[in-house]
Amino acid sequence: MNMIEARIRLNGPTDLLTTIPLLLGFHPDHSLVVVGLIGGELQCTFRVDLPGSADHLEHLPDLTAQLSINECTHCVLVAYGDKEVAEASIERAATRLTAAGIRPIDQLRVSRGRWFSLICDRPCCPPEGLALPESSAASCEVAVAGGYAESDRSRITEQLAPAPPGRRAAVEKAVAATLAAEADLDWAAQRSLDLHAIDHWMSVPSLPGPDEIAMVGLALGDPDIRDYALRRISSGEYEGNRIDLWIWVARHMGDDLVAPAAGVAGFAAYRFGNGVLAGECFELALRSSPNFRLALMLRAALHRGFPPSALSRVGFADREPAETEDAPTDERNKANQSTQPDRTPPQPDANKEAPSPEPERNRGTT
Repeated sequence: MNMIEARIRLNGPTDLLTTIPLLLGFHPDHSLVVVGLIGGELQCTFRVDLPGSADHLEHLPDLTAQLSINECTHCVLVAYGDKEVAEASIERAATRLTAAGIRPIDQLRVSRGRWFSLICDRPCCPPEGLALPESSAASCEVAVAGGYAESDRSRITEQLAPAPPGRRAAVEKAVAATLAAEADLDWAAQRSLDLHAIDHWMSVPSLPGPDEIAMVGLALGDPDIRDYALRRISSGEYEGNRIDLWIWVARHMGDDLVAPAAGVAGFAAYRFGNGVLAGECFELALRSSPNFRLALMLRAALHRGFPPSALSRVGFADREPAETEDAPTDERNKANQSTQPDRTPPQPDANKEAPSPEPERNRGTT
Protein backbone atom coordinates (compact mmCIF):
# COMPACT_ATOMS: atom_id res chain seq x y z
CA MET A 1 0.00 0.00 0.00
CA ASN A 2 1.13 3.58 -0.56
CA MET A 3 -0.21 7.07 0.03
CA ILE A 4 -2.31 7.20 -3.13
CA GLU A 5 -3.86 3.77 -2.56
CA ALA A 6 -4.99 4.44 1.00
CA ARG A 7 -8.64 5.43 1.29
CA ILE A 8 -8.97 7.75 4.26
CA ARG A 9 -12.33 8.62 5.75
CA LEU A 10 -12.37 11.47 8.24
CA ASN A 11 -14.87 11.20 11.08
CA GLY A 12 -14.25 14.53 12.75
CA PRO A 13 -11.74 17.29 13.49
CA THR A 14 -9.38 15.09 15.52
CA ASP A 15 -9.08 12.59 12.67
CA LEU A 16 -8.20 15.43 10.33
CA LEU A 17 -5.82 17.33 12.60
CA THR A 18 -3.79 14.26 13.53
CA THR A 19 -3.59 13.20 9.89
CA ILE A 20 -2.49 16.50 8.31
CA PRO A 21 1.16 16.36 9.48
CA LEU A 22 1.48 12.83 8.09
CA LEU A 23 0.03 13.92 4.77
CA LEU A 24 2.29 16.95 4.56
CA GLY A 25 5.37 15.13 5.78
CA PHE A 26 6.03 17.72 8.49
CA HIS A 27 4.28 19.66 11.24
CA PRO A 28 3.03 22.92 9.70
CA ASP A 29 3.40 26.36 11.22
CA HIS A 30 2.18 29.75 9.97
CA SER A 31 0.34 27.87 7.23
CA LEU A 32 -3.03 27.50 5.59
CA VAL A 33 -3.88 23.89 4.79
CA VAL A 34 -6.78 23.07 2.49
CA VAL A 35 -7.96 19.47 2.49
CA GLY A 36 -10.03 18.52 -0.55
CA LEU A 37 -12.79 15.93 -0.20
CA ILE A 38 -14.90 13.83 -2.52
CA GLY A 39 -17.88 12.13 -0.93
CA GLY A 40 -16.34 12.31 2.52
CA GLU A 41 -13.03 10.79 1.44
CA LEU A 42 -9.79 12.73 1.54
CA GLN A 43 -8.64 13.44 -2.01
CA CYS A 44 -5.83 15.99 -1.78
CA THR A 45 -3.99 18.25 0.64
CA PHE A 46 -2.45 21.62 -0.16
CA ARG A 47 -0.43 23.97 2.02
CA VAL A 48 0.59 27.59 1.56
CA ASP A 49 2.27 30.11 3.84
CA LEU A 50 0.04 32.57 5.67
CA PRO A 51 0.58 36.26 4.85
CA GLY A 52 2.72 38.28 7.21
CA SER A 53 -0.39 39.89 8.68
CA ALA A 54 -4.15 40.22 8.13
CA ASP A 55 -3.41 43.46 6.25
CA HIS A 56 -1.65 41.56 3.46
CA LEU A 57 -4.23 38.97 2.41
CA GLU A 58 -3.53 39.77 -1.23
CA HIS A 59 -0.42 37.61 -0.80
CA LEU A 60 -2.47 34.53 0.13
CA PRO A 61 -2.37 32.13 -2.86
CA ASP A 62 -5.70 31.01 -4.31
CA LEU A 63 -6.03 27.20 -4.26
CA THR A 64 -9.35 27.05 -6.09
CA ALA A 65 -7.81 25.76 -9.34
CA GLN A 66 -5.92 23.00 -7.56
CA LEU A 67 -9.03 21.67 -5.82
CA SER A 68 -11.03 21.95 -9.04
CA ILE A 69 -8.47 19.87 -10.95
CA ASN A 70 -8.89 17.19 -8.29
CA GLU A 71 -12.70 17.38 -8.71
CA CYS A 72 -13.23 18.14 -5.03
CA THR A 73 -16.78 18.94 -3.97
CA HIS A 74 -16.05 19.91 -0.36
CA CYS A 75 -13.07 20.98 1.69
CA VAL A 76 -11.83 21.70 5.18
CA LEU A 77 -9.72 24.77 5.94
CA VAL A 78 -7.13 24.66 8.72
CA ALA A 79 -4.90 27.61 9.60
CA TYR A 80 -1.85 27.25 11.82
CA GLY A 81 -0.82 30.49 13.48
CA ASP A 82 -1.94 33.57 15.37
CA LYS A 83 -5.66 34.25 15.61
CA GLU A 84 -5.97 37.42 13.51
CA VAL A 85 -4.05 36.39 10.40
CA ALA A 86 -5.21 32.77 10.60
CA GLU A 87 -8.90 33.59 10.77
CA ALA A 88 -8.67 36.30 8.12
CA SER A 89 -6.90 33.88 5.77
CA ILE A 90 -9.53 31.20 6.33
CA GLU A 91 -12.29 33.70 5.59
CA ARG A 92 -10.60 34.80 2.34
CA ALA A 93 -10.02 31.20 1.22
CA ALA A 94 -13.56 30.14 2.13
CA THR A 95 -15.03 32.97 0.06
CA ARG A 96 -12.96 31.99 -2.98
CA LEU A 97 -13.76 28.29 -2.73
CA THR A 98 -17.47 28.81 -2.13
CA ALA A 99 -17.66 31.01 -5.22
CA ALA A 100 -16.12 28.15 -7.21
CA GLY A 101 -18.72 25.66 -5.96
CA ILE A 102 -16.42 23.92 -3.45
CA ARG A 103 -18.13 24.02 -0.06
CA PRO A 104 -16.02 24.40 3.10
CA ILE A 105 -17.58 22.03 5.64
CA ASP A 106 -15.29 22.99 8.51
CA GLN A 107 -12.92 25.80 9.42
CA LEU A 108 -10.31 25.25 12.12
CA ARG A 109 -7.41 27.10 13.69
CA VAL A 110 -4.45 25.46 15.42
CA SER A 111 -2.18 27.31 17.81
CA ARG A 112 0.12 26.28 20.67
CA GLY A 113 -1.07 22.69 20.83
CA ARG A 114 -4.78 23.50 20.78
CA TRP A 115 -7.40 23.61 18.07
CA PHE A 116 -10.38 25.94 17.69
CA SER A 117 -13.47 25.74 15.51
CA LEU A 118 -14.46 28.91 13.68
CA ILE A 119 -17.97 27.74 12.80
CA CYS A 120 -19.12 25.48 15.65
CA ASP A 121 -20.36 27.03 18.90
CA ARG A 122 -21.68 23.84 20.48
CA PRO A 123 -20.21 22.38 23.69
CA CYS A 124 -18.05 20.01 21.63
CA CYS A 125 -16.02 23.02 20.44
CA PRO A 126 -15.51 25.32 23.46
CA PRO A 127 -14.18 28.87 22.94
CA GLU A 128 -10.96 28.03 24.79
CA GLY A 129 -10.26 25.28 22.28
CA LEU A 130 -9.27 21.65 22.78
CA ALA A 131 -5.90 19.97 23.16
CA LEU A 132 -4.55 18.36 20.00
CA PRO A 133 -4.53 14.57 20.35
CA GLU A 134 -1.39 12.69 19.40
CA SER A 135 -3.09 10.18 17.10
CA SER A 136 -6.38 8.84 15.81
CA ALA A 137 -7.68 5.89 13.81
CA ALA A 138 -7.26 7.88 10.60
CA SER A 139 -3.69 8.94 11.37
CA CYS A 140 -2.73 5.34 12.13
CA GLU A 141 -4.15 4.34 8.75
CA VAL A 142 -2.04 6.97 7.02
CA ALA A 143 1.07 5.92 8.93
CA VAL A 144 0.58 2.31 7.83
CA ALA A 145 0.30 3.55 4.24
CA GLY A 146 3.67 5.30 4.49
CA GLY A 147 2.85 8.69 5.95
CA TYR A 148 5.35 10.34 8.26
CA ALA A 149 5.89 13.75 9.83
CA GLU A 150 9.21 15.52 10.21
CA SER A 151 9.49 18.22 12.86
CA ASP A 152 9.52 20.96 10.21
CA ARG A 153 9.79 21.45 6.47
CA SER A 154 13.54 22.01 6.47
CA ARG A 155 14.09 18.40 7.50
CA ILE A 156 12.63 17.27 4.19
CA THR A 157 15.02 19.51 2.27
CA GLU A 158 17.89 18.02 4.25
CA GLN A 159 17.11 14.58 2.81
CA LEU A 160 18.63 15.79 -0.48
CA ALA A 161 21.82 17.19 1.03
CA PRO A 162 24.96 16.09 -0.87
CA ALA A 163 26.68 13.00 0.46
CA PRO A 164 29.94 13.51 2.40
CA PRO A 165 32.85 14.74 0.22
CA GLY A 166 34.76 11.47 0.46
CA ARG A 167 31.87 9.41 -0.88
CA ARG A 168 31.14 11.90 -3.66
CA ALA A 169 34.81 11.83 -4.66
CA ALA A 170 34.68 8.04 -4.89
CA VAL A 171 31.62 8.25 -7.13
CA GLU A 172 33.25 10.93 -9.30
CA LYS A 173 36.19 8.58 -9.83
CA ALA A 174 33.79 5.73 -10.63
CA VAL A 175 31.93 7.92 -13.15
CA ALA A 176 35.16 8.60 -15.04
CA ALA A 177 36.04 4.89 -15.05
CA THR A 178 32.54 3.91 -16.19
CA LEU A 179 32.57 6.38 -19.09
CA ALA A 180 36.00 5.12 -20.16
CA ALA A 181 34.82 1.50 -20.08
CA GLU A 182 31.69 2.33 -22.08
CA ALA A 183 33.78 3.59 -24.97
CA ASP A 184 34.54 -0.04 -25.85
CA LEU A 185 30.93 -1.27 -25.65
CA ASP A 186 28.45 -1.44 -28.50
CA TRP A 187 24.91 -0.09 -28.15
CA ALA A 188 23.25 -3.44 -27.37
CA ALA A 189 25.77 -4.35 -24.68
CA GLN A 190 25.45 -0.93 -23.05
CA ARG A 191 21.66 -1.10 -23.14
CA SER A 192 21.69 -4.53 -21.52
CA LEU A 193 23.98 -3.36 -18.71
CA ASP A 194 21.85 -0.27 -18.07
CA LEU A 195 18.57 -2.18 -17.91
CA HIS A 196 20.09 -4.82 -15.64
CA ALA A 197 21.38 -2.12 -13.28
CA ILE A 198 17.95 -0.48 -13.01
CA ASP A 199 16.15 -3.79 -12.48
CA HIS A 200 18.68 -5.09 -9.97
CA TRP A 201 18.84 -2.05 -7.72
CA MET A 202 15.08 -1.54 -7.75
CA SER A 203 14.64 -5.15 -6.64
CA VAL A 204 17.07 -5.34 -3.71
CA PRO A 205 16.64 -3.55 -0.36
CA SER A 206 20.27 -2.44 -0.13
CA LEU A 207 21.78 0.71 -1.62
CA PRO A 208 24.58 0.72 -4.22
CA GLY A 209 28.24 1.51 -3.66
CA PRO A 210 30.31 4.02 -5.68
CA ASP A 211 30.73 1.93 -8.84
CA GLU A 212 27.05 1.01 -8.97
CA ILE A 213 25.93 4.56 -8.15
CA ALA A 214 27.94 5.76 -11.14
CA MET A 215 26.37 3.12 -13.38
CA VAL A 216 22.79 3.90 -12.31
CA GLY A 217 23.30 7.67 -12.34
CA LEU A 218 24.76 7.62 -15.84
CA ALA A 219 22.15 5.15 -17.09
CA LEU A 220 19.38 7.56 -16.07
CA GLY A 221 20.99 10.14 -18.35
CA ASP A 222 19.77 8.09 -21.32
CA PRO A 223 16.15 9.16 -21.97
CA ASP A 224 15.09 5.62 -22.95
CA ILE A 225 16.56 4.09 -19.81
CA ARG A 226 15.07 6.89 -17.72
CA ASP A 227 11.63 6.24 -19.21
CA TYR A 228 12.06 2.56 -18.42
CA ALA A 229 12.76 3.45 -14.78
CA LEU A 230 9.67 5.68 -14.69
CA ARG A 231 7.52 2.84 -15.99
CA ARG A 232 8.92 0.46 -13.40
CA ILE A 233 8.13 2.99 -10.68
CA SER A 234 4.56 3.37 -11.95
CA SER A 235 4.07 -0.40 -11.83
CA GLY A 236 3.61 -0.10 -8.07
CA GLU A 237 5.71 -3.22 -7.49
CA TYR A 238 8.40 -1.58 -5.37
CA GLU A 239 8.28 -0.52 -1.73
CA GLY A 240 7.97 3.26 -1.53
CA ASN A 241 8.69 3.45 -5.28
CA ARG A 242 12.34 3.06 -4.20
CA ILE A 243 12.49 6.77 -3.43
CA ASP A 244 15.41 5.92 -1.16
CA LEU A 245 17.42 4.53 -4.09
CA TRP A 246 16.90 7.51 -6.39
CA ILE A 247 17.70 10.03 -3.64
CA TRP A 248 20.80 8.03 -2.69
CA VAL A 249 22.04 8.17 -6.28
CA ALA A 250 21.21 11.89 -6.62
CA ARG A 251 23.06 12.78 -3.42
CA HIS A 252 26.25 11.17 -4.75
CA MET A 253 26.29 12.40 -8.36
CA GLY A 254 28.28 15.49 -9.32
CA ASP A 255 26.47 18.80 -9.64
CA ASP A 256 26.55 18.60 -13.44
CA LEU A 257 25.14 15.05 -13.53
CA VAL A 258 22.53 15.07 -10.77
CA ALA A 259 19.48 16.15 -12.80
CA PRO A 260 18.35 12.73 -14.15
CA ALA A 261 18.52 11.00 -10.76
CA ALA A 262 16.87 13.95 -9.00
CA GLY A 263 14.12 14.05 -11.62
CA VAL A 264 13.43 10.33 -11.22
CA ALA A 265 13.45 10.73 -7.41
CA GLY A 266 10.88 13.51 -7.74
CA PHE A 267 8.70 11.39 -10.01
CA ALA A 268 8.83 8.49 -7.54
CA ALA A 269 7.90 10.80 -4.65
CA TYR A 270 5.08 12.41 -6.67
CA ARG A 271 3.64 9.02 -7.63
CA PHE A 272 3.84 7.95 -3.99
CA GLY A 273 1.87 11.04 -2.95
CA ASN A 274 4.73 12.99 -1.36
CA GLY A 275 4.41 16.35 -3.08
CA VAL A 276 6.79 18.35 -0.90
CA LEU A 277 9.67 15.91 -1.38
CA ALA A 278 8.89 15.74 -5.10
CA GLY A 279 9.09 19.52 -5.35
CA GLU A 280 12.46 19.60 -3.62
CA CYS A 281 13.77 16.96 -6.03
CA PHE A 282 12.62 18.93 -9.07
CA GLU A 283 14.28 22.08 -7.75
CA LEU A 284 17.53 20.16 -7.27
CA ALA A 285 17.35 18.86 -10.84
CA LEU A 286 16.69 22.33 -12.24
CA ARG A 287 19.50 23.93 -10.29
CA SER A 288 21.80 21.49 -12.07
CA SER A 289 20.14 21.67 -15.49
CA PRO A 290 17.64 24.56 -15.83
CA ASN A 291 16.16 23.19 -19.08
CA PHE A 292 15.73 19.58 -17.91
CA ARG A 293 12.33 18.82 -19.42
CA LEU A 294 11.21 16.03 -17.11
CA ALA A 295 11.65 18.22 -14.03
CA LEU A 296 10.08 21.25 -15.72
CA MET A 297 7.02 19.24 -16.76
CA LEU A 298 6.53 17.53 -13.42
CA ARG A 299 7.10 20.70 -11.39
CA ALA A 300 4.44 22.48 -13.45
CA ALA A 301 2.01 19.59 -12.90
CA LEU A 302 2.75 19.63 -9.17
CA HIS A 303 2.15 23.37 -8.85
CA ARG A 304 -1.12 23.11 -10.76
CA GLY A 305 -2.29 20.37 -8.40
CA PHE A 306 -2.51 17.39 -10.72
CA PRO A 307 -3.01 14.16 -8.72
CA PRO A 308 -0.43 11.36 -8.86
CA SER A 309 -2.75 9.31 -11.05
CA ALA A 310 -2.28 11.92 -13.81
CA LEU A 311 1.33 10.71 -14.17
CA SER A 312 0.42 7.15 -15.08
CA ARG A 313 1.53 7.57 -18.72
CA VAL A 314 4.76 9.45 -18.03
CA GLY A 315 7.60 7.33 -19.37
CA PHE A 316 5.58 5.96 -22.27
CA ALA A 317 7.20 8.17 -24.90
CA ASP A 318 6.50 8.03 -28.64
CA ARG A 319 9.54 5.88 -29.31
CA GLU A 320 10.40 2.24 -28.96
CA PRO A 321 10.65 1.23 -25.28
CA ALA A 322 14.09 0.49 -23.94
CA GLU A 323 13.33 -3.20 -23.62
CA THR A 324 12.79 -3.78 -27.37
CA GLU A 325 16.25 -2.66 -28.47
CA ASP A 326 15.01 -2.17 -32.04
CA ALA A 327 16.92 0.97 -32.95
CA PRO A 328 20.35 2.25 -31.94
CA THR A 329 20.90 5.48 -30.06
CA ASP A 330 23.95 7.64 -29.48
CA GLU A 331 26.13 7.25 -26.45
CA ARG A 332 24.28 8.35 -23.34
CA ASN A 333 26.39 11.46 -22.94
CA LYS A 334 25.40 12.58 -26.45
CA ALA A 335 21.81 11.37 -26.66
CA ASN A 336 18.92 13.82 -26.71
CA GLN A 337 20.81 16.87 -25.56
CA SER A 338 17.57 18.71 -24.81
CA THR A 339 16.80 16.29 -21.98
CA GLN A 340 20.33 15.29 -21.02
CA PRO A 341 21.94 17.58 -18.44
CA ASP A 342 24.89 19.53 -19.80
CA ARG A 343 28.21 18.39 -18.33
CA THR A 344 29.36 22.00 -18.03
CA PRO A 345 28.53 23.84 -14.80
CA PRO A 346 24.87 24.96 -14.83
CA GLN A 347 24.07 28.62 -15.40
CA PRO A 348 21.42 30.59 -13.51
CA ASP A 349 17.97 30.42 -15.12
CA ALA A 350 16.68 33.93 -15.66
CA ASN A 351 13.21 32.60 -16.58
CA LYS A 352 12.70 30.34 -13.58
CA GLU A 353 9.13 30.35 -12.30
CA ALA A 354 8.18 32.30 -9.22
CA PRO A 355 7.21 30.08 -6.27
CA SER A 356 3.73 28.61 -6.67
CA PRO A 357 1.31 26.92 -4.29
CA GLU A 358 2.38 23.29 -4.09
CA PRO A 359 0.59 20.14 -3.08
CA GLU A 360 2.58 18.82 -0.14
CA ARG A 361 0.96 15.41 -0.40
CA ASN A 362 -1.54 14.92 -3.14
CA ARG A 363 -3.51 11.72 -3.32
CA GLY A 364 -5.56 10.18 -6.06
CA THR A 365 -6.50 6.84 -7.53
CA THR A 366 -4.00 4.79 -9.48
